[in-house]
Amino acid sequence: MTIKIIIRIIALLLIIASAVCGLLFVREYKTAQTEILEYSILRESYTSTGSFPTQYEFPTITDPIGASGVSDILDLPKTEVDFESLLRINPDTMGWINIPNTKISYPVVQTVDNHKYLKISFEGKQSNAGTPFADKGNNMKNLDTNTIIYGHNMGTGRTDMFGTLLFYMDYEYFTENRFIQFDTIYQNFGWWEVFAVIEFDVRNTDFNYQQLAFQNDDDFIDWIAELKAFSIHDVNVDISPNDRILTLSTCDRSKFGQNGRLLVFAVLN
Repeated sequence: MTIKIIIRIIALLLIIASAVCGLLFVREYKTAQTEILEYSILRESYTSTGSFPTQYEFPTITDPIGASGVSDILDLPKTEVDFESLLRINPDTMGWINIPNTKISYPVVQTVDNHKYLKISFEGKQSNAGTPFADKGNNMKNLDTNTIIYGHNMGTGRTDMFGTLLFYMDYEYFTENRFIQFDTIYQNFGWWEVFAVIEFDVRNTDFNYQQLAFQNDDDFIDWIAELKAFSIHDVNVDISPNDRILTLSTCDRSKFGQNGRLLVFAVLN
């Protein structure tokens, strides 16, 4: 076999490989668009948006550009949800999560299996995007001290599902997106204020972010102190033993590989 023939074979193989990669990319892109469209239709069909002025006193922040003790009125877009209709579509519906001015506005489900909705859409279809879901151990009727909601980070180039949570590592994004709306089918809780962001290694046994309830007030306050110590941003938000915490969890491979999680913690106002 001559060198020219070998070169032609290699070139042909490279062309075939490029074509296959291109087809896979196009297929993945179309699949992603379909997954996104399902949730866009749910939002358009079963939610409406109004405004909810919120008095907010900015906390003391270690960063020198942070403001301290400044009151402001925030005109936050509050999402109203038709839970009755969503329950008819999916009886596992437990709530809705919305972070104003971000792409996060999704139904939240719950089952006895934390793996079910990793690859199942809200409407029960096979989906890499899955559906945001509450931890199987959480009591959604009477919220536990810590309620955990999991959602996918879909990877490079995609900011749907919980992928935009990674932006909370940026200080400016963190300060501009401090409020989360999370309501359940049982109660409208309204606004939760973000106070901590952690890049977490699930192999770390020193801190259990999945703890849902606490034996006493001291245990809870100690847990809060631990998570604040891990937080990327230093924010002086007082947490009392009677407060409820919302924890959002998504994958983050940037620091700890497949063991990495990005955790966003908020307290009910």
